[in-house]
This record gives sequence, C-alpha cells and structure tokens, in this order.
Amino acid sequence: MILPIRHHSPACARYVRNAILRERPAAVLIEGPSDFNERIGELYLGHRPPISIYSYVAWRDGRRQGAYYPLCAYSPEWQALLAARECGAEARFIDLPFAMLAREDARAHRYGDERLRASDYLDALCRALGVENFDDAWDLIAEQDPAQSEGETISRVASYCRCLREMDGTAVSGHDLRREAYMAGQVRAAWAAHGRDRVLVVTGGYHTSGLEAMLADETAGVADTALEWPDDLAERGIALTPYSYERLDSLTGYDAGMPSPGFYHQAWQAEGGEVHAPLLMAVAGRLRELKQAASTADLIAVESCARALASLRGHARVWRRDLTDAIVAALVKDDLHAAHPFVLAMRAVLRGGERGLLAPGSPRPPLVADIESRLTGLNLAPEQFPKEISLALTKPGDLEASRLLHMVRLLEIPGYERVAGVNFAAREDLTTLTETWRVRWTPEQDARTIESSRYGSALDEAVAAKLREEADALDRGAGRAALLLLDAVLAGVMPMAVSLRTRVAEIVHEDGDLASVAEAMGHLLYLFSWDDTLGARGSAETGALLKDAFDRGIWLLEAGSPGLPPRAEVESVRLLRDAFERAEGPMGLDRGLFAESLRRVQADAQRSPAQRGACAGALWSLHRAEPESIRRDLRLFAAPEQMGDFLAGLFALAREEAQRDAELMRAVNGTLVDWDDEAFLAALPSLRLAFMYFTAREKVYLARGLFDAGSEEPAPLAVSTADAARAMAFEHGLADLAKQYGIRLEITP
Repeated sequence: MILPIRHHSPACARYVRNAILRERPAAVLIEGPSDFNERIGELYLGHRPPISIYSYVAWRDGRRQGAYYPLCAYSPEWQALLAARECGAEARFIDLPFAMLAREDARAHRYGDERLRASDYLDALCRALGVENFDDAWDLIAEQDPAQSEGETISRVASYCRCLREMDGTAVSGHDLRREAYMAGQVRAAWAAHGRDRVLVVTGGYHTSGLEAMLADETAGVADTALEWPDDLAERGIALTPYSYERLDSLTGYDAGMPSPGFYHQAWQAEGGEVHAPLLMAVAGRLRELKQAASTADLIAVESCARALASLRGHARVWRRDLTDAIVAALVKDDLHAAHPFVLAMRAVLRGGERGLLAPGSPRPPLVADIESRLTGLNLAPEQFPKEISLALTKPGDLEASRLLHMVRLLEIPGYERVAGVNFAAREDLTTLTETWRVRWTPEQDARTIESSRYGSALDEAVAAKLREEADALDRGAGRAALLLLDAVLAGVMPMAVSLRTRVAEIVHEDGDLASVAEAMGHLLYLFSWDDTLGARGSAETGALLKDAFDRGIWLLEAGSPGLPPRAEVESVRLLRDAFERAEGPMGLDRGLFAESLRRVQADAQRSPAQRGACAGALWSLHRAEPESIRRDLRLFAAPEQMGDFLAGLFALAREEAQRDAELMRAVNGTLVDWDDEAFLAALPSLRLAFMYFTAREKVYLARGLFDAGSEEPAPLAVSTADAARAMAFEHGLADLAKQYGIRLEITP
C-alpha cells in the first residue's frame, strides 16, 4: 500500500493514521531523510510539535547548506510515526539524505509541494472548479467535506497527483527520478524483510505514481541501498530543532506549507466538525485586545456572510476562504490594505501561535552545548525577563564577555541586542570604551542555535565560517567586506579567519569603486594603526590587507572612478593620504611614487575640481608641493562653479597648511571680490562647504589676517549664515527686477 499525501495536510494525516492502525503493517516507510534512521527513536521522546529535522552539510570549498523537514501535529509524516509506534511497526525514512540532494536541489524546506502547484493541468482544474489557486482547489479535493470517505479522499489525491505528473511527462527531473529509484530500493528491501503485504509507504503525491511504476517491474531485485557520499563533503550533521507555525505558514515565505497553519490545526482538532467558530471568536478577542471595535453585531454579520459564501460556493462547511472573505467584507469599512488592523489580526489568528518544544534531554549538536557553557560561565545566559549588561572594554573580563556576545550576535541568535556603546565602524567617539547589551530569552533561541550548527561544532569556528559565508555572498563592496573583518576582531576570531581574509583580499582586488576601496582602507587603517582595545594593532595580516587596499586605491585613483560625488572623491584621497602617513614604514611604501600619482591626477584637466584640489592638498601636506604652486593652481579654478569644490578638496587635506598661508587666503579673497553678486551667490553653497573644514576660532584668525581686524572679535551676524545668504539673494533679485522697470535702488551692503 502506497499512500499519496500532501505535506502538512490534515486530511492526508487522518487517512494515513487510520490506514496504519487498520492495516497494522510490520513496517511503515516514510518520505524523509534516511540518514536520520539510526536516531529515529529521538522523535518519540515526548516533543511538542511543531518540530523539524534539520540537516546540514559543509563542502571542502567552504560552502555550507542546511534544510528543514518540518513536522507539525497534522503532518502526515508525524501521524505515520505515531501510528507506527502504536501498532508496533518499524518506522523508517526512505528518501536520500540532504547531502545527496543539496547540489541539485538546495531548497531550505524539503517537504515541498511546489511540484503540485505549477502546471497547465492545475490552471485548467482551477477554472473547472471555479477557484482562484491551488490551495482553494486542494481544499475542495481533500479537506472541506467531512462526509467524504477516506477511500474517496485517497482516490482524489492520487488522481490529482497522477494527472499532474503525466502532464509533466518527460519533464520529470533526473533528480526526482534518482530519489524515487532510491525509495524504490528501500521499499524492496522492506518487502524482502517483511513481505509485500506487510509494508505501508507514505510519500509525497507527486512521487507516488513514479514509485508505483518502478515497483511494478517484477524483474528488479532488491537494490543496494548503501550510500556513497560525495568526495568533496567535508562535514554533515542532522538534529531535531523546535519550529513554529509562523515559520510554517506559506503566506510568510515557507515554500511548502499550507497557508494559515492555525486554521488547519483547528481543522485537525475538529475531526469533521465546525472549524470557523472558535477562530472567529479568537479574531474578535484579538481585535478587542488591540482596542479595535468588533461588536456582537459585527460578529453576527461575519457569521452570516461566511455561511452565505460557503453555501454559494458549494462548501459542505464554512472554510478558510469563506471566513477570511467574510471578515474583510463585514469588518473592513474602508479600502482594503494588507496593513489594516482587522486584516493583520485575522492573519495572526489563522497563522496560529504554536511553537514547538523539544523534550528535556534531547540530543543536541555540540555547538549548542558550547554556546550554553560559555554563556553560563560568564553569567550571560538568557533569562525569562530582559536584563541589561554594561561592559567596560578596558577590563579583560568585560572584553571577553563582549567578544562572546558579538559571536552570538553574528550567528543571528535572537535575544542578544547591543543597545549602546562605542561604534568602532563609524569611529565617531572612541573616548568612552563601553558597551551595553540587552539579553533576554526568546522562543526562537533554541532553534536558531541548533541551525547554526551547520557552521561548525565550536563557537569560534562557527563564527569564522559564518563571516566567510557572508563574504562569499558579496559580489563587490570592499567596504562591506572590511566591516566583516572588523566583526571578526570584535568577536575575537581573527586568528581563525584565514579564509575570510583571503576572500576580503579578492574582493578588494575585484572592486572597481574607489570610494568602496577607500572605505575598506579606512577600516583596515584603524585596525592596523590605532586599535589597542581590541588587540588588532600592528597585525601583519591586517597590514598586508591594508597594503593591498592602498595599491588598489592608487590604481583606481589614476584610472579614474566616474560617478563619484565630490565629497566621496575628496574622502577617498584623504584616506589614501592617511594610510600612507600611518603605514609608510611598515608597508614599505615609496613617497616619491605616491607623490607622482597625486601629481598626475592633480594635473589632469578631465578630473573634477574637488579631486584635483584634494590631490593638491595631499601633496602640500606631504611636503611635496610649494605654496606658490598651490596659488598658481588656484587661478585655474577661478570660475564660480569650480572655486568652492577645489577649495573643499584643498582644505580637507591641507587645512593646517592653508590657514598658515596668508598669501593663499588673500588670493582667494581677491578672486571673490572680483565676482559680481550673481557669481558670488552661485558659488556660495560650495564655498560654505569648503570653509566648514575650519573651526570657528580658525575662521576668526583668517578674518583677522584678511581684514586687519586687530584683536577685536568680528561682530556676529544677527541671523544665521543661511538666512543672510537668502537675504542677499532676495536683494539681488529685487534689484534686477527694479532695473527692468527703470527703478533705481540703492542696496547698502
């Protein structure tokens, strides 16, 4: 007997359970990962579903993959396991392990029903049944009518899946055929052990007819079911993990589940009775908790509408679509929107809030024990109520705790949130070396910790592998890649992150964006030259990466990086200059070669004024340019649309030198005085940005030098500089308008 099923179908779960208890077979074979068979007894420890079998693999090239086999109370596979135990039958999984499937089919959810969803046959069936989609069609085929016999339900499911498979014809993938051949071999082995009439098989409906055809070949002997693992398989593992209805819901992204698992859970419990009434009460209760008006009259309206829709659609009882349409029709008075509170409340109730729980003493991967042991040892284990932990990174014990918390954060285990403290990435304030973390228990914690086991059996190893995986996912973006290195330092796993450093070097070499490479250089420069707190200063590995980024940045600067805004061009040159100054000796850089590169860019008429000004400032600050040459260059950018950008680049890299050169400031002032009002107003925004590089006191000194102001402080403006600029622009426009009409205005400056 081969029973076709849809994963997570209450109707299929019911007839599977009843068939096993009625037939009392010697063996129940279930589509599922056969490498879990040696541990199948763990499924009977008393877990609260939903739970999932989680299988993960690591390849020799560093890639890691994981997949879930979810089991909820109304999953046919779960009920098959329970019924087999009740009647004393041997229960076994018969599908290929995930490690044998991952290369061809790396779906995260192995109990998939996408094969049942996409077909011309399905489109024709939906039209014939007068429904919108596969889920509505499935409800008519199997779920809605409590008077439908089990035999008729099995026949309908089998016919639907067979027709769908026949429509695929030769398009059935070799991957599916290989799986079915392996399952057929497992079935024949069970026949040999127990006899044909003593074996019951439970498989996804799409595979049933294919499996039947293979088993009908009388000439086939008992197949060899031994597995040959891929040669490049570095590690594999399998474990049970808690799951939730939120993750099981196809409406929130699960690609194999029934929509609204809370509804089908209620349908499972109702056993042919009314399903919608308890759910409608739950929706009303949730709305009232949210202070939304849902009166008794409203509920009567929903009930009446739902029954009318069910009758109109020929449903034997009010079903999921009838209930959702009735709630929207009766309660939503304005334009329907996915974020409407009534719609959100309805979806939350129909999704259900069930969260699985593994039985105490369930075997867990080594990583879980390692994390728990380390958190407990530093008094960081999560508790029922949130707690805030303040850490001073200058204290060795607190630094160790910070590294552990960063490791847990990087594995994306919920419940560990950094809420305040020093920001090493932005480096805005490094004077207060403290962090504050909020630690709390969350229901998803155990599941996410178990799922992280695919990265390794020890915490340090797992974090390093996770960071490498994130780096592999980056097509470009040296700046983002360097932040992964910073994360490795924060977590204290930099010594283990050899492959991460290799990947970051590759990304730097491949990145064609000067701003991104310069950003990476800034992060690496901090780690190499300034970081005493995290212990990365002077690292030879970081120094090598810094030199790579510097060389790449120089090449991109000379080659030209079009499309960068002026501010990014200036910042890129500044970071190149800073990296050279701080690491010239350790990296063995040549000052003359660097200066020649800057001169070539500074002399290139095709470059922007901001970039040419930044290169001029860099040369000046490196004592490779004379003030006279800077003043000569200034005349090249005397146009209002260029002056401000050139000065912004110059002042950003040579602020100290510029403010000490009175001749330069007088030359700037002389150029501005020669402009008319229109030219000055056009240049004013960029000029303001240029002079923002000077402090308020430095601006006072500049004004004294220009206007012989003596020791008196300049009179402050009564308004902001922005207001003053707007007033000047208004007066200039007013004078032009008056001039058009022959009116003479005297504007007093």
